[in-house]
Formats: sequence, C-alpha cells, structure tokens
Amino acid sequence: MTQTPLTELAKNGDPNAIAMLLGRPLQSQKVTVKVDWQERQLNIRFFGTELPSQEQLMTFARQGLQAIGIEKIQTVRVLGYKAGEPLPAWSQYLSLTALGIAAEPTPVGNGATTVLITPVAPTVLMPPSAPQPDRFLVCGLGSLGQYCVFNLKRFALRESEIHVTAIDRVMPDEWEVQNLPDLLLEPPIIGDCRDDDVLLKAGILECRAVLLATSNESVNIETALAARRLNPKIRIVVRSCRQNLNQLLKQQLGDFVAFEPTELPAPAFALAGLREGILGFFNIGDCRFQVVEQRVDLRDHRFDGFLAWMLHKKTHRLISYMAADCRTALTRAFYQWNSETKVNAGDTIAYVEVIEQFAHRTELEETTTAWQDLQEILQRGVKRNLAQFRQWLGAQRLRQVIAIAFLLALFLWVSGAILLKTTLDLSWQKAISSAFVLLLGGYGDIFGGLEEERIPGWVQLWCGLITLTSLATVLGVLGLITDGLLSSRFEFLRKRPPIPKQGHVVIVGFGRLGQRVAAMLREFRQPIVAITEHIENSNMLTKVPLVVGNLISELGKVNISTAKSVIVLTDDQILNLEIALMAQNEARQADRDLGLVIRAYDQRFRDNVNNLLPDAKALAAYELSAEAFAGAAFGENILGLFRLNNQTILVTEYQIIEDDTLVGKSLFQIAYGYGVVPVFHQRANQPFLTSDDLSDSVLPSDDRLLHPDDRLVILASINGLRRIEHGDLAPPRRWRLDAQKPLNSSFLLYCGNDLARISGCHLDEARAFMNNLPGTMELLMYDYQACRLMQELCRQLPIMLKPIA
Repeated sequence: MTQTPLTELAKNGDPNAIAMLLGRPLQSQKVTVKVDWQERQLNIRFFGTELPSQEQLMTFARQGLQAIGIEKIQTVRVLGYKAGEPLPAWSQYLSLTALGIAAEPTPVGNGATTVLITPVAPTVLMPPSAPQPDRFLVCGLGSLGQYCVFNLKRFALRESEIHVTAIDRVMPDEWEVQNLPDLLLEPPIIGDCRDDDVLLKAGILECRAVLLATSNESVNIETALAARRLNPKIRIVVRSCRQNLNQLLKQQLGDFVAFEPTELPAPAFALAGLREGILGFFNIGDCRFQVVEQRVDLRDHRFDGFLAWMLHKKTHRLISYMAADCRTALTRAFYQWNSETKVNAGDTIAYVEVIEQFAHRTELEETTTAWQDLQEILQRGVKRNLAQFRQWLGAQRLRQVIAIAFLLALFLWVSGAILLKTTLDLSWQKAISSAFVLLLGGYGDIFGGLEEERIPGWVQLWCGLITLTSLATVLGVLGLITDGLLSSRFEFLRKRPPIPKQGHVVIVGFGRLGQRVAAMLREFRQPIVAITEHIENSNMLTKVPLVVGNLISELGKVNISTAKSVIVLTDDQILNLEIALMAQNEARQADRDLGLVIRAYDQRFRDNVNNLLPDAKALAAYELSAEAFAGAAFGENILGLFRLNNQTILVTEYQIIEDDTLVGKSLFQIAYGYGVVPVFHQRANQPFLTSDDLSDSVLPSDDRLLHPDDRLVILASINGLRRIEHGDLAPPRRWRLDAQKPLNSSFLLYCGNDLARISGCHLDEARAFMNNLPGTMELLMYDYQACRLMQELCRQLPIMLKPIA
C-alpha cells in the first residue's frame, strides 16, 4: 500500500482512516465499514444487505490490517451485520500472529503472542466509550493550512479522536495533501474567516485552538481578535512575521503564539548546505546546543569502542544509532539500540551536545527620567564623563568634524564680540548679538547700518572673515552629513565583499528565507555568495557577496564548479529544480561533488525530486513549519526544528501544570516511555541566572522527577508529542533483582536510596529490601534504567539483574 497521509493516520490508529482504507474496495459490493476502539481492542464492523462470506471478510480484514501496519494493538474483533439489524450476524477474533504483529505489552522484536478466541455470542452494537474529541479550526487551506490539517490529525491515537474544521474564501483548485477532504470533519466552509457568523458556523466556541494560516497577515490578525472575543479560552496560532506586533498581541490576548513559516525551517536549509554533519542548533537561556550526525572514525576517542549506555554523558548524549552493516532506513527517531550495543568505527550516530555556555547580564528596558539621567552623570565624576565623551566622539568622523566646527564657531563668536565691544564702544549685549549675526552670515546687516568713518578697515576685514569662515564651516558640515546619508543609501554598491573562489555555499534566491539562511551560515563562518533578481532592503546587503540579475544566466559568475553546495530557495519550485540540475551538471563536468538543497512546496514534488536526485536534499518548507504549528496548537512552545532520520524533530518546551501527563514521572519514563530526548529541566524553585547555576539542568540526569511549575525542554518527533498528549507510555520490562548481603553493611542506607531513585519504587520499600538481604525483588524498568541501576549497585553489593521473559 502506497504511503499517503491517510495510511499514516491509519497506522497511528485513527478509526476513520482505517475505515476509509478498508471500505474503498468494498464500495462496489455496497458494503460499508465502521471501525472503533474499545481500550486497545480494535473492532471492525461490516454492514451490507448481502455480505460476502465470513471467511472472505476475515481474509480481507487480515490483509488490510497487514498492509496498514497499525501500531500497538492487543486484540482485533471482526463483526458482520445485516442491513437494518442491530445485532451482528457473526463475530470473530483475528489472530495477531496471522497479522505479523505483536500483541501488547510484548516488546517489538521479541516475538509475537497469539490471541485466538472462538466466536462469541452476538452482542448489541453499542457506541464505544471514548473521550470527548478535541476540535481544531484551520483558517486558510493553502499549502501551510493543508499540512496543518494533516499534522493535527496525526495527534489522534486509537480511541482519542481529533476533529478538524477548515475555512477558506474559495475551494482550493488542488490538494497538495492527498485525501485531505477525508481528514476534515465536514467539507471546508467557504467564507471570510473574519466574520463572526462564519467562525460560529465552524464551531469556534467548541474548539481547543484555531490555526490562522492564510497568506494575508492582516486577515490573520483580524481573525485572531475575533476568535479571542468569541472564545476567551481558545488557543490562537497565527502565521505572522511582525515580531513586535506579535509580542504586543501575546500580552493583550494571552495564549497566543505566532510563527513565520518561511523562516521557521531556515536552520534545516542552512545546515543541509553546510554539509558538516550539524543537523540543528538551538539556544536555551545562556546555553547553546547542537545536534550532530557523524560516521564514527577508527580510534575516535569520544565514541569508538564505547557501549551505548556510556555515551549518556553530561556534555553530550547519544540519540540515534545505525550500525555500519544496516541497509534499511531507520523508522524510529531515537533510541535504536539496547544497553549492550557497542559503537564501532563505521557506525553512524547522532548526538546532542552543549557547545557554548556563556553568562551575560540581562538588560532591563526601563524608562528613565531626565533627573535620573542627570544624577547618573553627576555620580560618574568629571574624569569619567570626559573619558566617555571622548570615546563617543571618536566613534564617528562626522562627530569629530561637528565638534571642531562648534569650537571654531564659539571662538569666532567670542572674538567677534570682544572686537566689536573694544573698537566700536558698543554695549556687551549689542556686541554679543552683533557677533552672533555675523556667524549667521549677516555681515551686511551689521555694517550696512553703521557709519563707515567710525569703523576701522581691519575691523571690517576681521568681521568679514568671521562671516566667511562661518559659512564655509556650515557648508562643510552639511556636505559631510549629506555624504554620509548618500553613502549609507548606496553602501551595498561599495562595500560588498568579493565572490569566494572555492569551498563556498551558493544561495539562489535572497528573499526572507534566503537572508535568514545566509545569516545562519555566517554564524558558522562559512563563505557564501547569493544570487537574486531583485534587491530587497536588508542589513545583509553589505555583508554578503551578491550577484543581481537573471538567476540562471548569473550562475556562471559564482564559481559553481568549486562550490561546496548550492541552496536553491526561490518561490518557484520548478525553477529550483532547473537551477539544481544546471549546478549538478557543471559540478560533474569539473568532476567534483556538489551538495544540493532544494526548496519544495508540496510533498509529492519533494518525493519526486529526492527520487530523481538521491544525493540532493529537497525540503518542503510548509511541511516542516506545519508540524510546529500543530505542536503549538496543543499548547506546547516550539523553540525550533531540524531533520533527523527523515523525520522532523521539534525542540519543544513544556511548562508543567498540575493535571499534566508529565507530573510525577521521572525523566527515565519521559525519555524511554514516550520516545523523546530531555535536554533541559529547570525546577520551579530554581532561579534562571547564569550557566553555572543551570549546570544540573542541562542534559539532566534521568532519575529526576517532574513537578508542577517545572520547565522541561525535549527533542521530539510529532509522534512523541502525540504520545505525551495522550499519556501513552510504552510499557517497561519486568526485571528480577537478586542481591546478596555485603561484608560491610554500613552503606546499605545509600544503596536503598539509589534503588528508589533509579528504579522509581517507594523509598520505604527499597530500604526494607536492603535491610533484609539476601533477597529478590521484581521491578518495572526500561533497559537503560536497569543498566544504570546495575552500574550503581554493583559497586557496593553483589547483585544480579535479569529481565523476566
């Protein structure tokens, strides 16, 4: 069965998606299919006037479920109903062994448990007891809106349903997401999402969140205001690039988050073009993290020859592993190993590490009065004020010229006033005002009204020099100011750096996304050059070599044959493919390896490009961003995203609340039960100061417990977020701990503390066990959790820890 959005939802257990896939082949026979969950039992109900035989329908159900590959299932029950009859004509349980899947809770890969039950007596068809479905509203069914619908539906898990309603001005001409109308609760509502009547018709009052994904930011903001007025409790997720306005709206509206979908995936494009194994980077407070993928080199002192559990360190942490002899793609985002796996040269690993910890003082933006400023100046003292003034003056040449002009004008004013006072016997008031008029070019105004025989010639000459000097100084300063303005306006024409000769990254398309990618590559000190058809206002224009003109004809000017990679980011995905193929041909002619990163707009085009160019990386920007929009709709704070094992990984922040599914759980359970990677944990009573104060919070120990008001940051795929949303923990294994009495029993108290801290059992139970050695104890733990317990206790006790089959 071809992998489509509908099949992915069915694989995750969405009953409507399963029913649609199973029902399509039976439509010609006028047989309808309904699917529901009762706990972890899947019920498949066939309805029809003339049903095929029971054997045929059982075979059909088995083959259909095998093709779908539903995750985590205990039993499957198939029922056949005659049209109009409330009771099933027959029912039969389907063997999970026949399906080729394991019954819960047997771990995947450890064999399958057969569940085969004989047919039972007919039962009345009763509606399954399921929790109230979560409702969401998506406004705008462009590329971003369609992917938002799909990713919201991915949060559905078995009996937990997700209902999505959509609004758009017109019915879309084509669907970028296959079978998207089938994912909606009802056909899209055609209308203006800013109208109250349209929002009420879409069920805004019952919705948990609204996602405003239209391409018009004004429409999105107006709809956000209307949505908050109609439903004060709804969460609002907005497509907007106005950062200042977004911050103000967040303060006013509350429970509001905004993303710019063209900028959100910028790190994925930039790091794919960097080709240095860095998959992603993000900041949490004063700490910078990065995710790196690499092939282990022989005698690598960090990884070669180490067991997987030993790479769980304070500075870096293993998150993904693929053996050198593995030929299949990884299906899990994290933890593809057991505690005894040994990392060898040639294996491919991914790890998260802390690369920077820097402390800086938080600057508070405060409004100060003129009196407070004056007090600060007086407190600094004369010498410090003069030194600061000299530093400010020397920062710009124009300031120095203006200061010299001011001093010269002051000197001419004073000298002119003294001269007029002493030679013409004027009053001081008249002399000072007359000298000031001379500075303003008023030579004729002064001497045109005086008798010439009373004025010596040398005085007239000096006053004329004062006027000429003043006018020349004013004109000179104005000229410098004008020159500075013109220089800043055309600075990009004069100071742009030269085009690199080799080892650089070529960015084709220098719009908002291209500029963001360029800024990130500059952070890594990567030489770059950009090609654009139009120059946009940007502070990057003087920092990046820029070629302006036709994108295809200008390719020959940027040294493609010697470049490291080409990142094509125009708004036309067909043009992106054309440019990528041209760049590849030029690199082949020079017999060089060239990395290609291509911006796509829909999933089908991306998949086709990846098949056409296996070594290239085609990324659908809206598809990546939509996962962040969907995660934010459920209340999470998305800090960033990157790609790992062909999956989008979201850097997600949780503020733990009282009724959260995370409260009371250890990071062992969070990591291995939900399949995510905790990278930061800050306790509620812990002040957020510097990196030194947060040393315990960064890559925290797995035995820490979560409490209300804690802050947790994790790396998670959308499947991991879905499992957290529903509290769907993977079951741990059962272990038997056999411990003997040690020769020295003085530290048994500490052993009991370690047992309770790591295994999660009650402290009194752990201490009682230690006080009654030798003894045996059964514990529920994940593999790495058991390995950690073994490492801690075996230092002080003779113990044996084995899994119970």
